[in-house]
Amino acid sequence: MRLFAYGVLNRELAKGRAAELIAPLDEGRPATVRGTLYGLRGPDGGWYPILLPDGDGGTVHGMLHDARGVDWPAMDDFEDAHDGPGAEYARRELAVTLGDGTATSGFAYCYVRDLPGDAEPIPGGHFGAWLRESGRSAILGRD
Repeated sequence: MRLFAYGVLNRELAKGRAAELIAPLDEGRPATVRGTLYGLRGPDGGWYPILLPDGDGGTVHGMLHDARGVDWPAMDDFEDAHDGPGAEYARRELAVTLGDGTATSGFAYCYVRDLPGDAEPIPGGHFGAWLRESGRSAILGRD
């Protein structure tokens, strides 16, 4: 299995529980998916991204990782990805393009709720760059 990480599951941004969950991932390869990326402010004042996949959408940047060692149930719990009502994300397999143009696939956590009115579009589809350019910081946790 492969994981497309585009936000707080990237090594540069992962803190606390997120860092623990991604520890088994390999270094990954730069990759993109098609869709729209938004930022939401978390309860601690930090930001996290939401991905709305769309084959005709813009480019969302991230890393594609070999995720064979990941504890998927724990990762799903962290991302609030479940089959019940109120889930925030769903783990979905998406078409992924590697930096060299190779087409493949990987799982990504895709937002499943209605788009919140305070969601901020992330121009360019790169969460880490958006944080740096705007002076914002990523959430520390999802508690």
